[in-house]
Amino acid sequence: MKHFFILTFSLACAYFFTGYFSNSLLAIDGYAVAAWPPSGIALASFLIWGRKSLLGLVLGAFLTNLIHLENASALFQLSVFMHAAGVTFAATFQAWIGSQLVTKVIKAPLDLSSLKHCIQSLVVAGPLCCVIAAGVGTSLLLFNGVIPSYAGWDTFVAWWIGDSIGVLVFTPLMLAAFNYSQVNYRLQVILPSLLIYVLISISFYGAASVKKEKNIQKEEVKILATQDAINNKINEITAHLALLATFFSSSDDVSFTEFKQFTSKQLSYSQDILAFEWVPYLPNKRVTQYVEANKGSELANYYLKEKAADGGWQPVTARDFYYPVKYAYPFKGNEDVIGFDLASNKVRRSALIKAKVLNELVLSEPINLVQNESERGVLFFHPVFGNNITEDDFKGFAVAVVSLERLSESLLIEQNNNVAVSFTDTTSEDNAQPIFTANHQQMFPLKDYKLLVGKRVWQVELYQPQQRESWFIYWLAQIVGMLFVWLLITFLISVTSTNIRIREQVAKQTKSLRLEKQKADEANQIKSQFLANMSHEVRTPINGIKGLHYLALQQSDWQQARSYIEQADGALGVLLRVLNDVLDFSKMEAGKLDLIQEPITVSSLTEEVANLLQFDIEAKSLEFNIDYDTSSNLVIDTDPIRLKQVLLNLINNAIKFTAKGSITLKVWQSKKMTYFSVNDTGIGISAEAQKQLFKPFSQADSSTSRQYGGTGLGLSICKKLVELMGGAIDLTSHEGHGSTFTFSLPIYSPLPKAEQIKQQYDDIDVSTLSFENYTLLLVEDNPLNQHVASAILKTKGCIADIANDGFEAIEKLTENTYDLVLMDIQMPKMDGLEATRVIRNELGLVDLPIIGLSANAHDDDVKKAVACGMDNYITKPIEANTLFKTLWHHLSYKNK
Repeated sequence: MKHFFILTFSLACAYFFTGYFSNSLLAIDGYAVAAWPPSGIALASFLIWGRKSLLGLVLGAFLTNLIHLENASALFQLSVFMHAAGVTFAATFQAWIGSQLVTKVIKAPLDLSSLKHCIQSLVVAGPLCCVIAAGVGTSLLLFNGVIPSYAGWDTFVAWWIGDSIGVLVFTPLMLAAFNYSQVNYRLQVILPSLLIYVLISISFYGAASVKKEKNIQKEEVKILATQDAINNKINEITAHLALLATFFSSSDDVSFTEFKQFTSKQLSYSQDILAFEWVPYLPNKRVTQYVEANKGSELANYYLKEKAADGGWQPVTARDFYYPVKYAYPFKGNEDVIGFDLASNKVRRSALIKAKVLNELVLSEPINLVQNESERGVLFFHPVFGNNITEDDFKGFAVAVVSLERLSESLLIEQNNNVAVSFTDTTSEDNAQPIFTANHQQMFPLKDYKLLVGKRVWQVELYQPQQRESWFIYWLAQIVGMLFVWLLITFLISVTSTNIRIREQVAKQTKSLRLEKQKADEANQIKSQFLANMSHEVRTPINGIKGLHYLALQQSDWQQARSYIEQADGALGVLLRVLNDVLDFSKMEAGKLDLIQEPITVSSLTEEVANLLQFDIEAKSLEFNIDYDTSSNLVIDTDPIRLKQVLLNLINNAIKFTAKGSITLKVWQSKKMTYFSVNDTGIGISAEAQKQLFKPFSQADSSTSRQYGGTGLGLSICKKLVELMGGAIDLTSHEGHGSTFTFSLPIYSPLPKAEQIKQQYDDIDVSTLSFENYTLLLVEDNPLNQHVASAILKTKGCIADIANDGFEAIEKLTENTYDLVLMDIQMPKMDGLEATRVIRNELGLVDLPIIGLSANAHDDDVKKAVACGMDNYITKPIEANTLFKTLWHHLSYKNK
């Protein structure tokens, strides 16, 4: 629970503060931030912590969407709350969908080791998924009227770009922070990327601040220019009106023609003045005189009038004084104004009296103009006195009818700055009266200030259109900078991933090399021990052979000498068994040991094994037991020679390591397998030694070889033979309590069946053979071997010719005729194989039997001999009976 709270709090703070500072420092007027870090943090959080991050992200997103509230109470407005909740849901759902696509589709959410997977993940979860929040957020802004409809597309694109770059930049940074196990890998990606990000952000913030400052200065200049223009306009109107007042003040009687000529020029200079009027002061006692004076002029048809209750005209009511409009220019459009008593209107009368009393310019309250009642305006009243500024010398008012709508429009045209101006009369704080309101629906406030004009207080409001184009280059520059950060992150991840892979490969290869070296060292140690064992195993029988031969030579009694020679022959058998073990192991290692299957009866197999081992068992006074079901004729199909070899090896080992007690051979069958077990009551094998026992060149320990002898290949050969025959071998042993070796063979053997070929050698009786009538050529380079072979042949009445190498053999064959050739394989000058080829191919003696002689006993050597033209192959040391049977077989076959 504690970890969950910490995670929730950390994610909420990370989301909120990155969003807050991005909006505060990097957002520019009319544009969203070019990189929105919270979107990348949200996606990475789902990829790293899954659903555990949901609460923290929701809290952070909701708080971030309340940044722009003017006060906390706005949160309780349903529309505000629903807008914030909607954007929060969209941002969270967008991150979750992105994480699902990455984990389910790309299936490598945290794999920064693959640049391809990293880019695929960011593109899918970034630009592809970020349309969700951008679409929902923009729709909510349009629905709530926060932005106009024409700004919808631009808002969507800016939002989408900000979220996409936020994912591209901050998702891999968070993954690197929590995915790389080593700190140096994290710093290698995070520090340079954040440094560049901060530098770009600071640079942009600085450039944007300078730009904003310049814009503020431009706005201030624009505001000052507009204010000056407004003041100039009002001063211009005031000046024209003062000039007209002076004209009437200096003249006792001004005709309409003179008024028209004077004001027409003034109107040509000022488009804001709708009309000039002359309003004389007319006491009640002078009304009759005023009417009589105008009978002969262009004003004869006009009378003093005022507005009736129904909006029409009516004669003025009786008052002490009147302020009728005597002249108005332009006359057209102002006909109805002539004779209108301004004092009949309360608003106008108040302004007239104030102007007279103060002898200053006074403006009226905003009124609907008589000339055009749909248009609002103000009247500028300038009092006119004669030479003496006394009440008796007061003549009337020079009046200017001013339209502030035209004044505002003239400012737009003359200043060429697109600043719209609205005027509101705020002289009475409780009753603000709009004079002119400019159309500023698509404009934003520039400034508002108070203006004192003719004893009235105006609220002047300045507006200008929103100009976003000036920021477009800056926004694009920020986007390009953030994309550069993404490329840098991608490059650093690629370099880091490559370094990680290289280090992992180096570590793996180093480990592999160490293991191989360890194995090689162990193998060298084992092979060194094996060579020492081999030396012991070879030297022991050779020592016996040499000693027994010496003793035989010293004897004059033939029977005693024969006994020594027979014992030496037994030692020779031991030596051959050692060599055969090495040969079998070599064949199995090379995969060239061929096995065949033949039916074997268990009874005959066990009887033969018992006979072969009887002498050794009796020599140690051991009890040998054979346990199998004698009531059934157990038969097994496998290689009889190799099965016998395995059994003999296991039982020999049991004899070797058992000082007293018994050895038991047990055989039984299941439906699929035949089982053999050899149990002894010997020294047993430790658990540690059992692990190494079936490995080549291995024995329980080095003392085993010293005490009991052996090459360490026997059990390894047994294991390989059993496996080649389709079975398995196992061991159960306890140190000091004997051992049980158990192996199984399948009843249905996988080995190929043996070809049924009649063994002609078995029918030959060696004791009756004689080779007196045959001529043989013995090709042998070793004098001792020449002597041994010749002596063996003489026992059967054959005197063989001798050739010392292949050249000499070819020479003798060209000079003499022989019935058979015994050909040694390895000889100097020309070996037996080359000599055989010459005999067959060049001499053309294709029917001459050639039998190879060699100490090389590999199957490959036999195949080479047969391939070059030899008829048979006998391995050294030569077994006399085998030699005699082979010779007789080929000689008798030749004579048929």
